[in-house]
Amino acid sequence: MGWFGGHLTRTSTAHIPLGARLLWRKPLLWSVGTPVRLAKGRGGRRLAVFGPCGAADAELARLVDATDLSTLDTAATAWPGAYALVLDDGHGAQLIWSDPIGACPLYSTRISGAAVWASSSLALARLRGARPDTTWLAAHLVDPAGWTPGHSAWTDVEQIPPGHRLLARPGVASDTTPYWRRPVLAWHEAVHRLREDLAGAVSSRINGQAVSSDLSGGLDSSTFAALAAGHGPVIAVTYHPKGTATGGDVDHARTVARAFPSIRHEFMALGTEHLPYSAPDTLPLTDEPAPSAITIAQLTSQMAMLASHGARVHLTGDGGDTLFMQPPVHLADLARSGRLLRMARDAQTWARLYRTSPWPALAAAWTNPQALADGAIRPPWLTDRAVALAAEATQPYRDVLTLGHADTRLLTEARYVARTAATENQVAAEHGIAMHNPFTDPRVVETVLAADPARRWSARRYKPLLSDAVTGLLPPQVVERGAKGTFAVDHHHGLRANEARVLDLVDGHLAGLGLIRPGTVRSLLRQALLGVDIPWGRIEPLLGTELWLRAADTATSQVRWEVHAA
Repeated sequence: MGWFGGHLTRTSTAHIPLGARLLWRKPLLWSVGTPVRLAKGRGGRRLAVFGPCGAADAELARLVDATDLSTLDTAATAWPGAYALVLDDGHGAQLIWSDPIGACPLYSTRISGAAVWASSSLALARLRGARPDTTWLAAHLVDPAGWTPGHSAWTDVEQIPPGHRLLARPGVASDTTPYWRRPVLAWHEAVHRLREDLAGAVSSRINGQAVSSDLSGGLDSSTFAALAAGHGPVIAVTYHPKGTATGGDVDHARTVARAFPSIRHEFMALGTEHLPYSAPDTLPLTDEPAPSAITIAQLTSQMAMLASHGARVHLTGDGGDTLFMQPPVHLADLARSGRLLRMARDAQTWARLYRTSPWPALAAAWTNPQALADGAIRPPWLTDRAVALAAEATQPYRDVLTLGHADTRLLTEARYVARTAATENQVAAEHGIAMHNPFTDPRVVETVLAADPARRWSARRYKPLLSDAVTGLLPPQVVERGAKGTFAVDHHHGLRANEARVLDLVDGHLAGLGLIRPGTVRSLLRQALLGVDIPWGRIEPLLGTELWLRAADTATSQVRWEVHAA
């Protein structure tokens, strides 16, 4: 996997990863396979930019000499991509910007009295010999998107808060300061900027490399396949069940592929070997539980196929639903602002869509906005111990306290998607492919947040902000379609095909830690075996976490460290 990091201050001896490329010394800064751009300024100033960044060399040359913090803060989201900035001011101070979405997550720990930071919590865990953090695990099960300051998936390793600037100086304790503020844009401005941001997100990653993209037939993946096609050949991959290569999503994917001659359309037939819960032994150890843990057989097969076709950069539309298809949390904002007629109209529209009464949504808008996001119900399979540990560790992000309910939820969920997307990228890296999730780019999320939440939401129109942004790019029948197909039936089939393996997960590490009630989980899974629909979105993160814990017991990490003498 590619990652980077360094020491916060100068030390006489320091730990560095084996095989790292040293970028500068005093304090040490390195990269292990992550693209980095360097700029030198006056008075010993030096700047490192890690990850894909759309800035021109001349812009970085000017930035390194900037002494105004507001200018440097703005640079953290000024360009397309997902990147981290590190600045040495030439006088012993080092500043690190954690991007506001956490698309390039950063972590820190201490070893032998020295503070070390890195873009991989797993790498720092290997340095310390750390084990999974039980408190973090409990919080993750209660609310995967929750923020646990001072923690990560590994003990004694903590995530640097997204949207914060870390300042380290010799002899002074390092401190973090929030720097990011949500902009506000009119609808037409947000649409125009989103169109530019998405195009820049793709162009900043291609750099003449062989590119592939998901192409499910939905808006999200079709957008990136089309944008990539504007730069040259792109391998676009469409899944379909074995024996069924027409209809629905597949036909829409073909429509997109026909509209762009540079798209090389490849189909991947899914059989029993690709079902959820298959081939769990192929799961590599990542920074934290990856969402693909349950569907690892499908992902690794796709990556292997793309690698055989020569792809080196892969684009995915993951995160699009989070940004553009929110539940009606904005009803609470309408209630607070006195826009009661709009609130009532939207609640009625939502109720008609789901064939239910509007009154629970209206009541929640006044008294319990969290219930509008389906996040207020405690899962019955969690123990009191898990809930207590989570309550003690979980806090709201500091920079959401001034946001409305809809924006708070979107930003919190986007940060979770971005952080876990980094784990998916670690899985893809095992196949020599750099996978990218442009919908988690800080500038893209920032643009979405800048638009009016009430206009971002619609029960009458599918993903209105994205649809407006890609009008003219994609074929009209793709832009105007509703939601694409779901794969819940695959999860039922996968559970039946791997029943013994899945039930074995129930009596594993999480049960041993006292975080789950095995009997309740087992009962729920047996209902699913009979065809009953269960809350897959809540139960599968639990099973994926158990798989991750087992990988932590058996995986042999490639991250090794050595002591470096100054």
